[in-house]
Amino acid sequence: METKILKPFRDGEQIWLGLDTPGYRRKVFRLVDAKLVGSEYIVAGLTIFDPGEASSYHNHPNSEEVDFIVKGQVKAVWGAESEATHSAEMEANDFMTIGKGVFHQHINIGDEPVWLIWFYTPPGELPKT
Repeated sequence: METKILKPFRDGEQIWLGLDTPGYRRKVFRLVDAKLVGSEYIVAGLTIFDPGEASSYHNHPNSEEVDFIVKGQVKAVWGAESEATHSAEMEANDFMTIGKGVFHQHINIGDEPVWLIWFYTPPGELPKT
């Protein structure tokens, strides 16, 4: 992996998800992966959720994930594929660990954008929606 300083809005691969589904729109800036910086083991980036927006309920089948809230408030939900059985509120400076294959979702419950930094390994795909 290259050693470099990355600026999300300049260097990130912009991936807008959920554009066709109201309530699930979010702006993803992928900054670390094999293509962008030659990373073999980590995929990482920043996702921004506007107030009321959420990620889809998704998983990364073969990857563990760590999320960090830079700013804003989210409700995190997780559980089985068919049902979110757990939830907790997160705010700035909170981390969340997500086990391999665990379904999860983040919902902006505040009145400002949420900035969420995510890392997962081994590398896998982002959700499609």
